[in-house]
Amino acid sequence: MADGALLRWLALVVLACAPTAVLAQAKIDMRATEAMVSRLNVAYGTDKREAMREVERSAASHNPLVLYALANALIEDYAERAIFWYHVGRIRAVYDSLRCRDKSAQNVMLELRKRMSPELRSNQFYRRDRLVAIAQKAVDWDAANPRDYDQRWAALYGKAAPSPNAGESDLFVPESEWPAILKRVHDTHLESVRKFVDEKK
Repeated sequence: MADGALLRWLALVVLACAPTAVLAQAKIDMRATEAMVSRLNVAYGTDKREAMREVERSAASHNPLVLYALANALIEDYAERAIFWYHVGRIRAVYDSLRCRDKSAQNVMLELRKRMSPELRSNQFYRRDRLVAIAQKAVDWDAANPRDYDQRWAALYGKAAPSPNAGESDLFVPESEWPAILKRVHDTHLESVRKFVDEKK
């Protein structure tokens, strides 16, 4: 094996064997997210339909920005599925932002609110008899499916720009606090949906 090829092979071995804590320091890369959102946001076409299928098959691997775009894409033909993915996306966005040390990262919820289509908003009103059940299903799905995406994404929406290579320990509150935060997010989400439904009766 030539020296150059040997060095490249050794580098790959080192990367593959690197501890998770080291890999967690990688740069927050949003290019794949932005590309998928763009595919979902087109008006129509084969690629949009394929993108919808891809995200639904591997939803745990996509951050809330993608799940909101999926909900908007589904709403015209598959309203209940759209509302479900919206709720999953919202639950995950709230949880990710609440764990950030920089509390201004919660501004991401304002950005996501802007991304909701009018159709997605109105369908929740007209399907409010099903809304609590859908929200409960979303909570159950969230609890059963580990987050397999870079959860540091929400920190990009804070006022304090994160270091390009900041890891989870730099950006998030201690991991010991995460279970309580998640429980609060689930409980608060369900309570807010019940309140919405009661107010619109």
